[in-house]
Amino acid sequence: MSRRSLLTVSQRNGILRLLQKNGSVRSASTAVAYEDEELDAGAVVTPKSAPAPGTVGKPFTSLKDVLLPETLKAITVKPFKLTNMTAVQEEVLSLLPDLAKPYDPESTSTRDLLVRARTGTGKTLAFLVPIIEARVRAVENAGQKRVLDDGLLSKPHLAGQAAKNWARANVGAVIISPTRELATQIANEALRLSYHHEGFEVRLLVGGMSKRVQLRDWAKGRPDIVVATPGRIRDIVNSEPDIARALKTTRTLVLDEVDTLLDIGFRDDISAIIRDLPPTPERQTLFLSATLTPAIRQVVREALAKDYKYINCVDDSTPTHLSVPQYATTVPNPSHQLPHIMKLIIHDQLKHPGKSKVVVFLPTTKLTMLFSSMLKTMAKAVLPAGKDTWVGEIHSKFSQEMRTKMSNTFRKTTDQPTILVTSDVSARGVDYPGVTRVIQVGIPHSMEQYIHRVGRTGRAGMEGRGDLVLLPWELGFLTWHLTEIPLKSLSITELDSQLAELAEAYDANPIAHFSGNKQAATTYRHPMAPVLDEIERAVNHLRYDRLDPQAVKEAFMSMLGYYFPKYSELRVAKSIVFEGLKEWTTAGCGLEEAPMVSQAFLAEMGVHDNRTKYFGRGKLATMVRARETPWSGRGHQRTRDIAWDQADESDDLTPDERNLDLSEFKGTSYGDKYLKASLRQKKAAERDGTGEGIFSGGRRPQGEPGDRASYQRSSGGRGDRGGSFERGSRGGDRGSYSGGGGSYRGGGQSRDRGSYSGGGGSYGGGSRGGDRGSYSAGGGGGSYGRSGARKSSWA
Repeated sequence: MSRRSLLTVSQRNGILRLLQKNGSVRSASTAVAYEDEELDAGAVVTPKSAPAPGTVGKPFTSLKDVLLPETLKAITVKPFKLTNMTAVQEEVLSLLPDLAKPYDPESTSTRDLLVRARTGTGKTLAFLVPIIEARVRAVENAGQKRVLDDGLLSKPHLAGQAAKNWARANVGAVIISPTRELATQIANEALRLSYHHEGFEVRLLVGGMSKRVQLRDWAKGRPDIVVATPGRIRDIVNSEPDIARALKTTRTLVLDEVDTLLDIGFRDDISAIIRDLPPTPERQTLFLSATLTPAIRQVVREALAKDYKYINCVDDSTPTHLSVPQYATTVPNPSHQLPHIMKLIIHDQLKHPGKSKVVVFLPTTKLTMLFSSMLKTMAKAVLPAGKDTWVGEIHSKFSQEMRTKMSNTFRKTTDQPTILVTSDVSARGVDYPGVTRVIQVGIPHSMEQYIHRVGRTGRAGMEGRGDLVLLPWELGFLTWHLTEIPLKSLSITELDSQLAELAEAYDANPIAHFSGNKQAATTYRHPMAPVLDEIERAVNHLRYDRLDPQAVKEAFMSMLGYYFPKYSELRVAKSIVFEGLKEWTTAGCGLEEAPMVSQAFLAEMGVHDNRTKYFGRGKLATMVRARETPWSGRGHQRTRDIAWDQADESDDLTPDERNLDLSEFKGTSYGDKYLKASLRQKKAAERDGTGEGIFSGGRRPQGEPGDRASYQRSSGGRGDRGGSFERGSRGGDRGSYSGGGGSYRGGGQSRDRGSYSGGGGSYGGGSRGGDRGSYSAGGGGGSYGRSGARKSSWA
């Protein structure tokens, strides 16, 4: 095959081959970087020399005496066509040729590096150049050495074959990346940089691709550079002894985005990978990170030589997340969420005509899929660029090939407005040049994640902007966790006012918005002012007529799983989160009613009324005094009911207190039933001549069949304890939680019902069919002990 037929990645095979058709920030987190003097003793420190954005570094041609001609040609001619070095490239490449030399015990030169640089600054090229230089020279030297060792100086042509055999058995470099997308991007860079080196190959070992194909390609080719994610390379090492042995020959280890690797839980994997490779100082190690944290320092001590060189190319004075304008909007209710997002995108397309590049982040995969569908529909209806707006999506449900395709299209498209709807797979590491705005819908995982997302825009001195769109119950995250972020409040009316001004200016002279480019101006709709008035109507048409209810329900369930564990960060109860998400499905997405969620699921997720086991155990007099104040607010009505239900727990009630006027409880959910029961008891007392009040027989409430009990201590029936806990009473009695008609131990007659721990006749053996129970011990009469049950739930 011709070398020219080899320049893009073949994702399907897992092996990267070059095809002819392809000639083709990260921001600093809030963690404080260690000062130079705090680094380990022995580390060689370079001064902070990061130039201001736009500053031109040394030309690559200044390296012509230290780089191989093929490498320099790839950089300056094809395919990169670069002229000048960035700050990190200049710092790292100035260490050549010593940085590319093989291990020499007698040498005193520094080979290990700790480089602090942000994504988008050219750091990938900076570490790939010495790797490729070292590998090419190592392969050539191995072939020559074999000829010398075998005494075959008369047959120099055998050196080429010996070099190939050595290259197939030995690994040049292992590069570990936190995500598949970043790993693929690095592998592409390696292929382009080695374009003129004959026979140079790159192995890509990531999840989402066939492991069998990756192993087959490894066996057929050369592992000059291996780019991998931690999980996949660990899996292969543990299952393939031949590859494990080959990795023992690795010359260089590169950990890119070390802080990200540690943040997402790869600490143990990194340690295991280091153990699988040659030890320091035989192995050269390069660490690259945007920040320095205590966790990184621990790994540095474990993996780098004591005399490693520290290169700092980050200016801490103005991190990206502080220099980019950022705005937060808390919409009044979910119905305003999608219209506000569309207005933000319209705002960006009018501010950056023809060049708008927006990334929309969402917290879950299902929500990403839903919003992608909505934005594709809404783009045609209301955006200035209309159907000419490219809308893509990236999430874990896509295959690796599709994710790479979407990522590359978004990155390379510069002649039309683009929108990328994505989950957090695009939050870190992947470089998207020219992003004009980042919109975050819902709360991020953490403040650091917020910063990483915002870091997609405002890079290399370019203009950018960040917007955060929250629902009312998400506001706690903003006020508690983003206090160090310079977020400005942006109301819906303020944005409407800004849009009206932009639309008016655009409508007055559309061509001026495109710098006189008449052809580009024809791709935008005109006029825009009337379209702004149609946004609500278009959203309602989508919401009620075109949105897939099943997609909304799936997104709802995914949001339950995401938000429930974060209720403490939101400073609200789980029940508030639950009700807020239900409202989102109806008001925000147009469902007639919120999706059904079983009580068993909610109980498992910890959604309850927030009562403790001590709730309501005070004296009844205290409860009576509470009635003197207005009963308003969540939970007060039930407080009223519980006060009466648990009155029998107060040991020091006076006769007068026991015979309170139940008419005061008239109108409550259970009060009317108690009032009727008390009247029946009074009549019974008069008939029997006992003269007892409502608490006949001590403090145990008595009643007739059909009466109901709540929460604890039922009032139904005439059994030993009125249908509560131990014994059931007559047919039709009902109890809830712990008590009620024959619950937990033994049920009474048919139609008895109980909830939570068994129903009528549940668990311990019910009596007749028709009884029902829920949660545990299934359906009522006959359940667990006998037959005849009709219904049960959860278990």
